[in-house]
Parts: sequence; structure tokens; C-alpha cells
Amino acid sequence: MAPASDEREFTKAGIYAAIAAWIGMVIGPNSMVSASMSLFIKPLTGEFGLTRTEVSALLLISPWTNAIFSPWAGRTMDRWGLRRVLLPGALLFAVASMARGFATSPWQLAIGFFVVSIASAMNSSVGYAKLVSLWFSNHRGAVLGCAIALGAGLGSAIAPQVMRIVIQDHGWRVAYFSLGAFVLILPLPALWFLIREPAKTVTERALAAGQLLPGLTRNEAVRTKSFWLIFFAILLASMALIGTTAHAVPLLTERGFSSLIGTTVVSCFFFGGVAGQLTAGFIADRVNSQRVVLPYFASALVGAMIVHRATSVPVLLGGALFMGLGQGAEIAFAAYLTSRYFGLRAYGSIYSIFYAASNIGIGIGLMSMGLAHDHFGTYRLMAYVFGAALIIATLCIALLGPYAYASRKTLARVAPLDDAATGSR
Repeated sequence: MAPASDEREFTKAGIYAAIAAWIGMVIGPNSMVSASMSLFIKPLTGEFGLTRTEVSALLLISPWTNAIFSPWAGRTMDRWGLRRVLLPGALLFAVASMARGFATSPWQLAIGFFVVSIASAMNSSVGYAKLVSLWFSNHRGAVLGCAIALGAGLGSAIAPQVMRIVIQDHGWRVAYFSLGAFVLILPLPALWFLIREPAKTVTERALAAGQLLPGLTRNEAVRTKSFWLIFFAILLASMALIGTTAHAVPLLTERGFSSLIGTTVVSCFFFGGVAGQLTAGFIADRVNSQRVVLPYFASALVGAMIVHRATSVPVLLGGALFMGLGQGAEIAFAAYLTSRYFGLRAYGSIYSIFYAASNIGIGIGLMSMGLAHDHFGTYRLMAYVFGAALIIATLCIALLGPYAYASRKTLARVAPLDDAATGSR
């Protein structure tokens, strides 16, 4: 059954769920798709004779298709449970990833990206964040932070280095095939045994008592100012940060850095993300204010400007760490803020929209970098565009009001909505 007290949260079943969330985030779209994206730009350009904009358009299929299907996946998880969505999603991701390695034309590759993106929406951090939220209440921020940091964060830091070696030694086709084969052979069987929701979930007990989980419905949430402030903060930050990272290797090699340095910058970005995710989770559990997010967004702004302008390797790597620190916190806080501002009543549906916002931003950033390069012959203009985007994202966070659902203990007691709210709206 669901944990009833702070002491009982770390049960064997709860720990298994946390491990499942960690594994799921390792093979999620952040590490398996976004982290290595920039490494495939030049190989695909050479293979199919495409321009930088055309390759960006191909890569754009992933985040935008993910954005379209994420709300559907979130609603399905809320209605049918996590196993029925996460496990088929992981299987489809593995098979579709391997299939991309056999593409012989851009349209075949486009179909591969499309299917991979549907699978990514089904096997995203939305479901794994909900899994953690069902098992953990008082330590939710810390467990979420650890799962995201050691899963999406660490996986994203390691994946580019592995993919660089595979592409260099065996080509991009083997790299895509290897991604899918890895998911199929190791993580998927583990997830089959580890993904378990509480035997009698909070939702079931609430419905039996004629009550609802504390929180807003999706329609109620989208009518609040907080929803749209978070939505645009995530969209703009993702546009600037992942847009930069997706083109990091060509961006830096054209400034005279080696491909090894470019890949190392990407890895440093995601190592910084690990630090951001870990610290954000622990701080969120201890500081009852959304203001703790602001230093992370400021760090992302400073780091992004350094990456776009730095001419020395130490400064460049430091900028990547700062940029990643902000991006990592954004990922962790997106899951956390959803429960704090809107509760768990429609957690999957609401968080999936924020996840979609992130993917919309990634697509815009990815495409705008390609267009700017093809039109102006340089990425230089995008430093100003992305800088402005990060400033606006920081202002959105600064304008958020106090948390509406400051206590998690009410979830274990299945308290009514009015009792769960803190009165701090």
C-alpha cells in the first residue's frame, strides 16, 4: 500500500520504484536522443547531401512529435496506469532506434524519428516522475532529484562520449542500432520487474471514499497564471539551452575547437545537469519557496553566453557546467513545481504539457540554429536571441506566487482538496 508516514516511505517496494525511475530516465529521450543529437548533424549531412537546415528539420521531428504525443501519454498514464504505457514505450523505442540505422533515404529516416518520438513520449520522465510521486511524499524532491540526476543527467553526460567513439569507429548507422539494442537487452527487462504502483493507490482509496486526490484538473490548471509562467519559462529555457547543445559540436568546431572538445563540452553540460538536478531536489524539500529556482536560471544564462563566446578551453568547459547546472535544475523543478502548484489529481496530464513545452522549445532552438547558420554563415546571432530568451524565462519564474500545495503529508492521509491546500494561493 502507499506509504503512510515519513518513516515508511523507504520501503523495499518504494526503493524498487525509485530504481525503476532511475533506469527509465537513463533510457529516456534526454539521454538517448537530445544528448547525442549534435554528433549526428555532420554525418547525416554528408550521407544524404543535406544542408544544415534540412538536417535540423529532420532532427526537429523528435522534439515536436514528442510534444504532440506527450499530453496523450500523460492522460493515458493517469487513466490506465504506468506499466501499460511505460513498458510498451520502452520496447517501441528500442525497436525504432535500431531501425533508424537501416535508413537509406531522408524520408525513411524521418519515419524512424517519428516513431522514436512517439515511443519517447510514452517512456518519458512524466511517467517516472509520477511513479516516484506515488511512493514518496515528504522526500519527493530528493528522490526525484536523485532519479533525474543519476538517470537523465548522468546518462546524458556519458552518452555523447560513447556515441562519439561508435560513430568515429563504426559510423552513425551502428550508433543508432546500438542505442536500441542496449535498451532492449538490459534496461527493458529490469523495468518489467521493477515498475510497480502501490498495491492500493491513493487514487483508489480516494475514489472509494468519495474523495479526490488534492489538486487541480488539467482544465483548472491551464486557467491559472502560474501554469503559463511555468510553461513559457520551460519553453524558453529549453529553446536556448538544448538548442545550443544540439549544435554544440558544429558550433565549436567552426570556431577552431576539435570535435573532442565539442563532445566534452556537451558532456560537461550534462555533468552540470547532474549537479543541478541533485541540489535542486534536496533544496526543494527544505526551502518552501519557488525563489530557489532563480539562481539556477541565472547560472544557465551566464553559462550559455560563455559557450557562445568563449575562446579558451577552460572557460568554455566552465560555461558548459554553469549552463548544465541551470538546465538540470529546470528538469528537476518542472516535475516538482507541478505537484506544488497543481497537486497530484491530474499530475500526469499537467506535467506532460510542461514536458511538451520543453520539446517545443527544443525544436524551435534546434531549427533556429540551423536557419541562422545557413542564412548568415555563422551561429553568432543566436547568442543574443538565446540570451534574451533566458532573461525572459528567469522573469517568468520570478513572477510566480507562493506554492499552493506546500505539504505532501496530506496525500498519505487522502485528505480532501480543501484540507490539502495550504491556503497560500
